[in-house]
Order: sequence, then structure tokens, then C-alpha cells
Amino acid sequence: MALTRTSTDVTYKSSAGGQDYYFIIVMDQQSNVSVRNIRSPTGLIVDANTTVPKDVQTDVTTAIGQVEDLVAQTSAVNGNLTYTAEVTKAVVFATAMANTNYRVVFSTNDFIAVRVTNKATTGFTVETNVTYTGTVGYDVFV
Repeated sequence: MALTRTSTDVTYKSSAGGQDYYFIIVMDQQSNVSVRNIRSPTGLIVDANTTVPKDVQTDVTTAIGQVEDLVAQTSAVNGNLTYTAEVTKAVVFATAMANTNYRVVFSTNDFIAVRVTNKATTGFTVETNVTYTGTVGYDVFV
């Protein structure tokens, strides 16, 4: 069974002019980033008349970069493949990736070569250099 991260939500606090503002940066599995629940000292911003100070806007931009860096450094999909006298195994994503610009890292308890073939937005194939019986762990980084 593979585990798939579908959303990363990080809450931030920004202070400007002695006032605190809160907001949430959201990144989905396809690396789409959005900002939600911007809360000013007087409450949730839901109207066109409430302004957000420039310093807070700058903090939002900085926070977006931090979330992108955080997600880029952590695994989006991972799992274990059990081989029984096999050379290849397919990994199919529960939700397709936005593109094929992902990286795959493997771990095994044996000294074998492992590589990705047939890389697609919907998954990839894991190939070993020998007929293998054992487990190959994988982590996909977006």
C-alpha cells in the first residue's frame, strides 16, 4: 500500500504595526499553492474593504517559498514493493502528478541496482538489475 500526501497546510502569524495577522498556505499534490483564511486583528477577511499591510503581503510571499521548499524536501508518495523472483514492479499513483518532474529514491537491504523506467504522471516502473526476491522501498519527491 502506498501513502500519498494530498495537501500540506501550514499556518503562519505575521505582525505589522503592532497587530497580528494569521493565514494558511496550502499546497496540493500537484504543487498548486494558495492562501486561505487570512485573519486580521478584527477577524477573518471576507470583504473588499479590509486591507492587508504590505509587510504582511511580503510575509505571505516568504511563507509560500518556505512551504514550497518544505514540500520539495519531503516525500509526496512512498511505499514498499515486494519482489518474488521478479525484475520489475509498477507503481501507480492514487492521484496523477502534474508532470514528470519528480524524483524517486530507493532503499533496499541488498546490494542491487534499482532504477526508474516508464516514468509518467500516473506512475512509474521500478526495475532491478537482477531477478530479485525481497523488498524495495521508494519515496517520490515532487
